Amino acid sequence: MRSRTIGVSVLTTTALFGLTTACAPVGGSKAADIGRAARAAAPASAGATPPPAAKGKGAGKGSGMLADLSGAEILSQAHEAMRKVESARVVAKMHEEGSPVEFDLTLDKKGSCKGAVRYDGMGKVDLIKSTDLIHFKGDADYWRGTAAKEHAPKRQTEAMVTMLADRWLKMPVSDAKASAMKHLCDLDKLTDGGGRPNPLARKGETVTIDGKQALAVVTAAKNGTETDYIATQGTPYVLKSTVSGDETGEILFSGFGTPVDTALPEGADVLDLSKLGDGGPAETV
Repeated sequence: MRSRTIGVSVLTTTALFGLTTACAPVGGSKAADIGRAARAAAPASAGATPPPAAKGKGAGKGSGMLADLSGAEILSQAHEAMRKVESARVVAKMHEEGSPVEFDLTLDKKGSCKGAVRYDGMGKVDLIKSTDLIHFKGDADYWRGTAAKEHAPKRQTEAMVTMLADRWLKMPVSDAKASAMKHLCDLDKLTDGGGRPNPLARKGETVTIDGKQALAVVTAAKNGTETDYIATQGTPYVLKSTVSGDETGEILFSGFGTPVDTALPEGADVLDLSKLGDGGPAETV
């Protein structure tokens, strides 16, 4: 079973570098390198020795409707529940090659999403994607980071920051340059548990996450452990997923079924990238 947090990290990083490619001179294959590294870090086979379950009240006994199920059975139910989710809020914090990555997105199965992505050294990018259009807005640190990765001259860097920082940029979803962002807004990939649960998955303690009771289920990973926290009341959604060890990170899931608002802020300043030609804003400025 591939780690959910590693999969989210790859999607986030690929999307961010996809924006860099779309809005500055083309260069580098960093996203592909990260993708290969993440695939190499996939969890170990079911034959690995599982980590000990967390100790505490309710440890190893389950809770509520999950009390009589094994760890693998609980994960199976949770994966099925997440597969059926039509929309959700996903908040992630992790490290990729030692650098922190964060995002906060509300997204649905239609491919719509709204939120923000932060990557160490690259500032913040706000994102709104509907079925037809993608709008994104990078702060000054994002555009400086973009320019640095593309080795842009100082004069061009400052021009990019002056003209593009905190300004909404628009492109059609059909644009090839938007492909990375379409992947980031893929709810199915962000909620995917990665396949059949490890049969050695082990129930841990019952905790409270955002006011909801959740049962921890611990699974051995290649270089550490992954812990999924499953709601014990109502639909057994994954409320939180963490990875510890060589790869670290956490994802929080909430707002199940909440519609995604893809409206732009009133009075937003929007630059249409499709009207700038193939060069993109970096060459235009």
